[in-house]
Amino acid sequence: MNTPVATDLTPDPDAARARCIDTTSAPGPFVAVHSLTALHAVNLNQDMFQMPKQGLWGGVERMRVSSQALARAARIWVIEHAEKDRPTASRSRLLPQETARRLQERGVDAADAIPAAALIVAAAGLSISQINPERTRTVSLVPGDAPDRLAAVVLDHWAELAHSRTAMEDLIAKALEGKVPRKTKGESAVNPAASVPEAIIAAARRAFDPSLIDSIALFGRMLTELPDGTVPSSVQIAHALSVDPMNLISDDFTVRDDWQDHGVFGSAHIGQKYLVSGTLYRFAALDRGELRRNLARSDSSPALVEQAAQEAERAFVTAIAYSLPHARRSRTGSAVRPLLIAAASCDQPLTADSAFEVPVTDPVGPNAAERLALFLHSAGVRGGVARWHSPTGDEAPDLPGALTLGTV
Repeated sequence: MNTPVATDLTPDPDAARARCIDTTSAPGPFVAVHSLTALHAVNLNQDMFQMPKQGLWGGVERMRVSSQALARAARIWVIEHAEKDRPTASRSRLLPQETARRLQERGVDAADAIPAAALIVAAAGLSISQINPERTRTVSLVPGDAPDRLAAVVLDHWAELAHSRTAMEDLIAKALEGKVPRKTKGESAVNPAASVPEAIIAAARRAFDPSLIDSIALFGRMLTELPDGTVPSSVQIAHALSVDPMNLISDDFTVRDDWQDHGVFGSAHIGQKYLVSGTLYRFAALDRGELRRNLARSDSSPALVEQAAQEAERAFVTAIAYSLPHARRSRTGSAVRPLLIAAASCDQPLTADSAFEVPVTDPVGPNAAERLALFLHSAGVRGGVARWHSPTGDEAPDLPGALTLGTV
């Protein structure tokens, strides 16, 4: 009997390259990205009451997707699709935990790895949670290889850190027993690293060097506990709003019990969720100068900085054009290509929000594309790329001649 061969699951690299939007040859200090995306019965971004987010514009309630949700989707896209050997970045509170795992992978016992990891993270300057020494008090965006680099510093100075590691272990034990007084009503920082030599502290802080990591250079980070830890964002991302009035859908559902029998009828569970439909207008912009200043902090050569900047620009423009938050994706099938994408270099990045203050009427997609095209003619476009994806075969709107139109 022949063994079945699984279908090849490898993504097509040619398809990914074809989707890439390259604006790097267009002159100008900024790149602005505009897009229109039609969505039906989704909840990409919900509020604390599990309702789709919304916003009032032009006296009409609109579907809204927050800039934070759009930025995260784009950042994850950049990390997953970037074709380069440089490390990426991760946002987490679990840096001590991941550092302890790296130590255990190198043969350190778990009982020693946890206090050693907490010590080196605290020595670098990050505050450790008193109620959980495997977490930092705040979420930080750090290089993806920071746990490996911190673990290497610990192992290089294992004997030298023996006294401090013991002190950290005792402090953690007392904190977990509730014997360490807290300064505030909430968590209080555990800081047993005062006796760590300055040379080791400097080595630990180098683990947070943003280097040429494009996701940090693009989206920035606020790491105020470290000297020079804060990196300004080189992008601006607006909240997405629908160009047409929001259509709120109440999705009532029931759950049947597959084992229900013996004359028992009805549902095992009844629930209700809210979905929304609309055509989103999204706007984002990249400051090319700020991006290069962020990358230049790595002290790399000008040629390497320029290469990294162009790679980061291609990754960001493509990501912000095609990526979307995928909340409730398993029950809404929310993946969709934008109807229109316009990525253009310019001297001043201007949003087209004002073009949609008056809601767009049916057919929303083509009519909204016409309005966006009119705006682009007045926005000072210097060069760039446009993509037109009409599922109904509509003609592309009259776009500025500086934009190269494609349908990939």
